[in-house]
Parts: sequence; C-alpha cells; structure tokens
Amino acid sequence: MSAAERARAERIEVRRSRESILAAAERHWAVHDADPSMAQLAKDSGVGIATLYRRFPGIDEVIRALHARLVAEFACIEEAVAVQPTAWDGVVALVTGIVDVLQDHPAIPRLNRKMVALDDDRQFSDGWADRLAALVTAAQAEGRLRPDVNANDVTFAAFRIGSYSNLPPDEAGRILGRQIGIVLDGLRADGGTRPLPGGPIAMDDLHRVFRYEVEHPVD
Repeated sequence: MSAAERARAERIEVRRSRESILAAAERHWAVHDADPSMAQLAKDSGVGIATLYRRFPGIDEVIRALHARLVAEFACIEEAVAVQPTAWDGVVALVTGIVDVLQDHPAIPRLNRKMVALDDDRQFSDGWADRLAALVTAAQAEGRLRPDVNANDVTFAAFRIGSYSNLPPDEAGRILGRQIGIVLDGLRADGGTRPLPGGPIAMDDLHRVFRYEVEHPVD
C-alpha cells in the first residue's frame, strides 16, 4: 500500500470511528440525562477506548461535536420557510419543522441544556434571531399572526411540543398533530380555528400514553 493509500485509509477510519461515537452518544442522550462514561461510550460505539480518546479527549468534547451536528439539522427548516408563498405559511413551516427535527433527534433538548452549562452557548438563538424576527414581523404585517407575540413565543411553543418524545409510535403523529393545530390557532390574528387533525384524545388514549411511559422510561 502506498503512502497516499495509507493516508486515505486513515482518513476513512477516523471518519468512521467519529461517526460511530457520535451515533452512540446521540442514542444515549436521547433517553438519558446523565452522561455516559468514556468506557461506556467506547463500548456502545464499538471502538477501542484508545481510539475514543484520540477522537475526543473527554465527554465535553463529545457534547460540543454532537450539539454542532444536530443544530445543523435545523438548516432544513430555514430552507422550508424560505420557499413558502406567505410569511404565515413560513410560520407554519417553522413550527412543524421544529417539531419534526426534535422528534427525529430527541437528544437535542438535553444537549442544549448541556451546552448552556458548558459554554452558556448562544449559537442557536444568535444564528436565527434576525431571520425569525423578520419572519414574525412579515406575518404580522400580513395581518395573519397576532401582533402581541414575538419569535421566541413561536419557537418556544414549537420546542415544547417537539420535545415530548416519549409517545407510543402509533399515537405520536395524531397527538402531536393536534397540539400543533392548537398552537397555530392560538397564533392566528383573527382568532379563528381550523379543524384539528386526527380524532379527539380520549381517556383510553391517555392511559396508553401513560402505560407506554411506564414501560419505556427515560432518565
């Protein structure tokens, strides 16, 4: 094997091992608040402990790398918002997009909290602040978004819905869809309501949710 081939093989191995480590870390923080030990993370990712330490000197570096990767997932929401025909449609795309990303990556809320503890990190809010404020102002100028809310009101509501990840898979879409509909109706300037998706959430549905939480606990 030539020197160039060896270098290429090493780059591939570095990338592969980093991917394995970050994937294992995301799986862990999707259900646990407590950090894994480096030994546990090495075991979960299928890499040697020495390899893990070469890629990441400690858990804090894993948190930073994984947080940066998952925050990048929100770029697709900006793209979806940008192609909407009206600012209000952009608000709808923003809310549904945030919920979708959080459902796909339930580790994000925990990692956000960990980043604040590590760095008082503001990269997520700073990167979006001006664009979201402009979107909200435009939707209010259209007369479709109530005038007494700001971008933080909109995103906070979306994050609260999306962060509820411990739902039975066969019920999650209906329950979340109805909550999104309720939030959007609350944001409408005309106070109007639209039919909520899915059927009403009955007491039996709640019991199934509670049972699922008992059988699938998170830390």
